[in-house]
Amino acid sequence: MLVEFHHTTKVYLGMGFKPSFFGKLFTRSDHWTLVFSGDTVVIQAGATGIATIPLPSIQTVSVQKGLFWATVRLNAESSVVTLRGVSRGQSIRLQNELRKVISQALSRLAAPSAQFLTSVIANLEALYEQPRYLANRDLHLWGQSQASENLEIRKLIELLKHPYFDKALLPRDLESDIQRLQDVLTGQRLELARRNERFVANEMKRLKPFFDAVESQPLTDEQQRAAIVSEDRSLLIAAAGSGKSSTVVAKIGYALETGFCSPAQILALAFNKTAAEELDTRISTRLAAQLTGRGSVTSRTFHRLGLDIIAAVEGKKPDLAPWANETRDSEGSIVEELIHTLATTDRSFLEKWVTFQAVCFRPNKELPRFQTRQDYDAYLRQVGEERDGHKGIRSLNGELVKSMEEVAIANWLFMNGIPYEYERTYEYDTADQQHRQYHPDFYFSDIDSYHEHFALDDNGKAPAIFKGDYEEGVRWKRMLHSEKHTDLIETTSAMYRAGTLFRHLEAELRTRGQQFKPRSPQEVLARLAELKLPSYGGFIRTFMTLCKSGGLSPVTLAEKANSQRDRYRARAFLDVVVPVFQAYEAKLAELRCIDFEDMIRTATSYVREGKFKHPYQLILVDEFQDIAHGRAQLVLAMLTQNPDCRLFAVGDDWQSIYRFTGSDIGIMANFAHHFGVTATNYLTRTFRSNQGITDVAASFIQANPSQLKKAVQAIDTAKEATIQILEYGADDDVEAVLAAELETLAGIAQTEQRSLRIFLLGRYNHLRPGSLTSWQKRYAGALTIQFLSLHRSKGLEADYVFLLGVISGPYSFPSEIVDDPLLDLVLPVPETFEYSEERRLFYVGLTRAKRRTYVLTKKSRVSRFVQELLKPHNRGTVIYRSGKASGNHPEVEPCPACGTGVLRVINGQYGPFMACSNYPDCSEKKKLNVARTRR
Repeated sequence: MLVEFHHTTKVYLGMGFKPSFFGKLFTRSDHWTLVFSGDTVVIQAGATGIATIPLPSIQTVSVQKGLFWATVRLNAESSVVTLRGVSRGQSIRLQNELRKVISQALSRLAAPSAQFLTSVIANLEALYEQPRYLANRDLHLWGQSQASENLEIRKLIELLKHPYFDKALLPRDLESDIQRLQDVLTGQRLELARRNERFVANEMKRLKPFFDAVESQPLTDEQQRAAIVSEDRSLLIAAAGSGKSSTVVAKIGYALETGFCSPAQILALAFNKTAAEELDTRISTRLAAQLTGRGSVTSRTFHRLGLDIIAAVEGKKPDLAPWANETRDSEGSIVEELIHTLATTDRSFLEKWVTFQAVCFRPNKELPRFQTRQDYDAYLRQVGEERDGHKGIRSLNGELVKSMEEVAIANWLFMNGIPYEYERTYEYDTADQQHRQYHPDFYFSDIDSYHEHFALDDNGKAPAIFKGDYEEGVRWKRMLHSEKHTDLIETTSAMYRAGTLFRHLEAELRTRGQQFKPRSPQEVLARLAELKLPSYGGFIRTFMTLCKSGGLSPVTLAEKANSQRDRYRARAFLDVVVPVFQAYEAKLAELRCIDFEDMIRTATSYVREGKFKHPYQLILVDEFQDIAHGRAQLVLAMLTQNPDCRLFAVGDDWQSIYRFTGSDIGIMANFAHHFGVTATNYLTRTFRSNQGITDVAASFIQANPSQLKKAVQAIDTAKEATIQILEYGADDDVEAVLAAELETLAGIAQTEQRSLRIFLLGRYNHLRPGSLTSWQKRYAGALTIQFLSLHRSKGLEADYVFLLGVISGPYSFPSEIVDDPLLDLVLPVPETFEYSEERRLFYVGLTRAKRRTYVLTKKSRVSRFVQELLKPHNRGTVIYRSGKASGNHPEVEPCPACGTGVLRVINGQYGPFMACSNYPDCSEKKKLNVARTRR
């Protein structure tokens, strides 16, 4: 019921309230009154309108203040009463009076029930004395049981939940008990937290023999605490190398040791078959005493669990797609196969695929997003290349152009067979004291026309990173063409972002008589192959996975594409990915099989519908940072089916690197939002990397403010030169640099009389050194050398690690493709921090090493990640070398001018000095501080 009185009120403190003469006059109000009668408030409007409202039913009394008048609103259980036009001061007095009388009414109603408090508090004490960790659900069930057994207590519990209940109005001897009960039922449960802290401390003492022996080394206090705490939902955030696997085993062992559940009631979930088998073996070995005669713990991958659920319901296991495997590293190949089939059978698709690769392959970072011109120039160096002293982005026509938008235009012209010259000298001499010789962006000889692509927005304004003379330069060029009677075609960045540039350019060219002679798709593909661009198959598969997980339709995707910054590129991508997606689903239907997303979705439905009943009381999920939306829904369905089931999730958001499989780091970052009341614990001591590697890696990953913060301490305190950046001049030099370092490490192994484990890690598989096999033979016994992709290295460790190909440009690290903004179309909450996924991948690489990590970078293509490692706070821990195994290597530092080069030593005419590696684009110089050279 909605009750509204649009009147002005004069408030009389006491039992009655009525409007004043002037209030009615200026607001045209009818007469009304408000009076208190026992435990009710009675409001009469006009001659007949009466509302009687019980005071305890009024949940809130709010005031909305205006310039002269205010509105008082009473929100009751079945009605809303609005009193308008009350003066500001009077509204507050009315609000306070109402709250006071409501509190008094509540205390009168609570008094008869309070006599039962003694028995309730005794029951609470008995609950606290139970020899187990008490979760929030335990308190919830206790509250329900107390209310169901005693009507008066149920009534008291409901009164305690009222926002205006004031325990101070009750007799003093009851105040303490009321406060305790209120804290348990409606407060922060601080007493429960204190009780559980005492319990954890006592358990650590009581079970010290168990915790000392359950693993090969005694567990740390952090590990023991994580094993004991048994909240409804527990999240363990574990640093790299901090012993999370030991903690998982201890958690299971503690549950068995204390009788919380039987082995058959425990489910341990891992993300791949190897991890599940290793965990199963570890549980069987380390917990033999707890398992003897009691059965076994269930260790599964998510996919094995999904298959088991479907088989239990349908009576047989479904057929999985032949390309589906635990690592998912071959799923990109099925996309490549489908693209090839579509391209050879569908001319329309072929043209769209070629257009996307030629014009939209790379993301175009908009000029307004750069803070300085130096940032923009640095970006162009990172996505471009250098040739014959010139730097830029190579077009299909072979020239190096100066911006991403210009290369898109150049490639579009090439595809359409339109002859052009890039930055040809203008036909008139323009050099004077104010201007250089003019070089228009494009010249079309067939129609004798010039084309300028201006970096202007919809309002004709240039980005802030360009100096004010950019717009003046635009006006000068327009005036010049007008004065010299030379034809000028204009396009702008605003047109590019709106997706209208190419339609506009085509119309302008055709109007002038330009002939279009489109090249064959095969010819364009051949040119694209020469550019050696990374494959897009894996990215498209990632996109499809996220699309299926989110249940997104082509219509929804099209709507999202229209809101993208680069609408043209988003639409061009959907023109490709939608037919591929349809072909993919048709392939599954043809083979009568399902993929992992289908399997997880079906299994989740069977759990939700009750067709599959699970027996578990404790579910453990390892590597939780890599969980995908579908897997999270399956876990949630199992928890919902059995509310007494506890969840223990272990992960490290710093190592979330599987977005290409559909993982969503936001699920871990917002764990309690997805799964409910949560106890969060941390493992912050690493047994793997030394403190030097740990500090640098932690600083690097936490540059992204979205990553959870933690301070990590290493058992090994070594810091000096534990990360070494090895610079090489040409690609052919890489193996010589590696060979020199391996020879040095072999000497260390001989001195220590032990074999050292060496990882060669690459962002891309093509970085595998050709001499790897010969090195493995040469150093057998001294060095165990292994090449792995960075993704495959996760969870592994070595004494020394080499990160290969940490460069900018083509096949860069960070990759421009993996963090493509096109993923914003399908990610529930897009990550806004640039290269967030690649940053985590680099962190994983850094932290595989126990003793030292080497980072290999190219002199002319230094990665932005290398730049970050060279920040002053890492000095001494990170050193920069020319690739030699020994000798002087002065410390270098990021160039303060351009931000992407490094200042290195140059032997000049007047002695050594430091100069930027980006010279001549950056001319920054600095005197050499000889004291900082290091041997």
